[in-house]
Order: sequence, then structure tokens, then C-alpha cells
Amino acid sequence: MSDAGTNEQIEKLAADWLARRQFESWNEDEQKKLEAWLSESDNHTAAYWRLKAAFDRTDRLAALRHPMMRPVSSSAPSRKPWTMLYAAVAAFALIAIGGGIAGYQLLTPDGRTFATPVGGHMTVKLADGSVIELNTDSVLHTDFTPEKRAVQLLKGEAYFQIEHNAQRPFSVTVGDHRIVDLGTKFFVRKSAQQLDVALVEGKARLESTDSASNTRPTVLMPGDFAVATATSIGVSRKPVHELTDDLAWRNGMLVFHNARLVDAAAEFNRYGDTKLVVSDSAAKLTINGAFPTNGAGDFAGVTHEIFGLHVDRKGNDIVLSR
Repeated sequence: MSDAGTNEQIEKLAADWLARRQFESWNEDEQKKLEAWLSESDNHTAAYWRLKAAFDRTDRLAALRHPMMRPVSSSAPSRKPWTMLYAAVAAFALIAIGGGIAGYQLLTPDGRTFATPVGGHMTVKLADGSVIELNTDSVLHTDFTPEKRAVQLLKGEAYFQIEHNAQRPFSVTVGDHRIVDLGTKFFVRKSAQQLDVALVEGKARLESTDSASNTRPTVLMPGDFAVATATSIGVSRKPVHELTDDLAWRNGMLVFHNARLVDAAAEFNRYGDTKLVVSDSAAKLTINGAFPTNGAGDFAGVTHEIFGLHVDRKGNDIVLSR
């Protein structure tokens, strides 16, 4: 199943995998199948991880296990364990939806998981005084001990304002890379192909966590914009005003500087169900401007006024063409 699958379908499949692993015979072949499913999509990984963090080693999961240990009469209706788990997942989803665009958080044995829905925004204030802001469709997990402060960005984008403490370092792990705070304000964005890190203030070290990688740690300074892949870390410079504009989502805005229409459309598509589709003939046109994150329709209108593009509604899609 690809990223095109609905969140509900993905959550159900993740619940099925988790329940099968907990309640049924599990072998190496099943593990390989699970790993293959997880590798298909970041959404699969995030959904499975969220459920595991929520139910593994908690009273909820124990409550699901316990009835399986008691005899069941032949007249009692049979319920598969993953059906029960999914019922609990459904209840959890209702709680998440009730949180609106602010997202939701789960307390787990080793920390907290914070998540935002599509179009959501959440500010997380940590006990050490650090502040993290999560952008649309993002998942973050914290793991604090007396010796360290560690978080994982499992999906999406986040802005960090970290209170420096040399005795208790703060690190952000994203896939096969880690950012170590040296007294910093920075933002991080995870996509399927790469990791983007931009330093606004202070210093931070970007390094690979893959022992087989030949990339060397890189110390980032204010204005540095790093792009990390599985095989390389490249650093360029951005003017301060452009870095500030990259963070306009914190105020519900998107700012474009000579952005190709196809790239601008991809940004809008992160924030809502209405999707912008740009024809090949218009894809390379460039645009400047500031728009609300939920302003895909307004953006389409501007392209019509400026470039004379045709704007056609097709279901949830707005198609821009010449």
C-alpha cells in the first residue's frame, strides 16, 4: 500500500500488524513482511510506531491480553485480538480528531509522542525550557533521561528553540542522521528523499548515525542550509530573511521567492485535502508572494490573473494549465 492510502486504512493495517505480532505466532518470515510494509512509506512507519508507543507495555495492551488468558465459552461471540486492538485504535483516533488542528500527544513509558494532523500546528514546551513547534502532518517522540535530552522526528517538519546545557546535550534524530544542539534555533524537515536542516541562531552539529556512512559530521552556523541524504551532506547559505520566510508556517503562511509553480503547489498540498495539480506546460513558471497555508484556491486565482492560466476543479483537485 502506498502513501496514497487513506490515514484510516493505514492506521487499520498498522493495528493489524501490531496485533498479529502480539497475539499470533510470529516468525522471521512475518518479520520480513512487516519490514517490507514499513519500508513502503513513511506514513506506514509513523502509524505503526505511534500505535506501538501507545499500546506496548501499557495497561491498555495488558487489558487486551488479559481476556485471552481466560477460558471463553463456546456460546460467547468470537472476537479476533486485532479486532479488539483496532477498536481501541478507533477510540484513540476519535480523541485525536477531537484535538482539532492542534494535534495530540501520548504519554508512553519512555517519553511522549506528539503528532499533528494535515494542516495542524502544535507548540510543545519542554520542562527544560526548550520549545518545539510541529508543522502539518508531523510526528515527534521525546526520550529524556537525567543524562540526555533526545527526540526523534519521525515525520514532517519542526522548529526547535533549545536551551543549551553542555552537561545534558539535546539531540534530534531523523532517520539515519542526528542534529546535536550547541545552543541553537533551527528547523528540520524530513521527506522521503532527504533531510533539510537550517540554522537560524547558534551552532549545531549534523552527523550520520549510519556506521557504514562515509559522511563526516558538519558544524552548522547561522544561515547554513544543509541537505542530507543517505550518501552525502551538502551545505549552502541562505539570507536571514529567506530563513525567516521558510518559517512563515508558524504564523499560518507560506512565502515564495521565485518558486516554480509545481514546487509552490507541492507546498500547499501538504496542508489540506484540496490538491493543486500543475500541468507540465505551466510547471516551470515562477511566482513570488505570501499566502495562507489554507489558501490553495486564492493561489489558483492569482495564477489565473498573472499568467492567464486555466483553473479547473476536478473533485478535490484544482488543475492549473495553459
